Amino acid sequence: MGRIGRIWLAAGLALGLAGPAAAQARAGLEDPDGRLVEELVVVAKTRGPAWWRVEDADTTVWILAMPEGRLPPGVTWDRSVLDRRLKGANRLLQGDRVSLTAKLGDAPALLKARKRVRTKTPLEETLPPELRARFVAARTRLGKPAGRYDDWQPLVAGLMLLDDSRDGKGWSEPHDLVRAAARKAKVPVWNGPKYPLMPLVAGLKGGLDPRAQIDCLAGALDDVEAGVGAWRRAGQAWARGDTPVALQAPRASNACLLAINGGPQMWRNMVRDDTAEIVAELGRPGHAVAIVGLRPLLAEDGVIEQLRAKGLKVVGPGEG
Repeated sequence: MGRIGRIWLAAGLALGLAGPAAAQARAGLEDPDGRLVEELVVVAKTRGPAWWRVEDADTTVWILAMPEGRLPPGVTWDRSVLDRRLKGANRLLQGDRVSLTAKLGDAPALLKARKRVRTKTPLEETLPPELRARFVAARTRLGKPAGRYDDWQPLVAGLMLLDDSRDGKGWSEPHDLVRAAARKAKVPVWNGPKYPLMPLVAGLKGGLDPRAQIDCLAGALDDVEAGVGAWRRAGQAWARGDTPVALQAPRASNACLLAINGGPQMWRNMVRDDTAEIVAELGRPGHAVAIVGLRPLLAEDGVIEQLRAKGLKVVGPGEG
């Protein structure tokens, strides 16, 4: 999932929800992950996933561009370069990860927000006929009963369905493998920025109008119906450093995320904080490794553009 999706998932867990999300905005909504700098969308010259590096006189930060979410069965990747660059590294910077914090006094508001995404009427009875048929067909193919989604409004049910479609035997989480490699190499880990949970929860109000609900579920169904083959093609491309094809991973369900108030601003906050952490690391002689999602790395005003705007040298995988 994308980084905004990770934030949504963290908020969802706090509310008792479940499910990640990918990305493509419905008409009229901002899609910061969708505006890419074309000159940065390149194919790596060396085997394995694409890397960028940021340098100053005495420090190098290696940036591994990460895929959107889990990798499907059959997709493997060469981790030898990762292992080599982690050896002796000052830190692993997890730009793909965020933490949401809540206070004890937030509990009543969290419970209230949780109720807003539940429904007393079974989900499938509330859907338009065409959307209901698509939803039933998709969950049936996944072997999921109607009762799994019955208590949730379409926004959450769509995210749950998308998560269910990328779960099970053979699916792997590359972010977990990177973190395991860092632990093995005894490299300290920066766990990403922390943001307060309550502003995001307050933003749920904007995501629960009827149109946003239907858009969310329809977008999730688009991604589910794309099938494992679409995720496999994108995952295999990521594993060989072919970023143009890797970026073709299904991403329609961002309509849901962008319906939640403050999504684009949260994206900007994360890019800003990831950039600042990389810049701070350049103050320490030696080298470090950072992991950042492909899209926030390559987007307009994304991490690479912000690093270059600060006058730093950034070398891409197409440059050797």
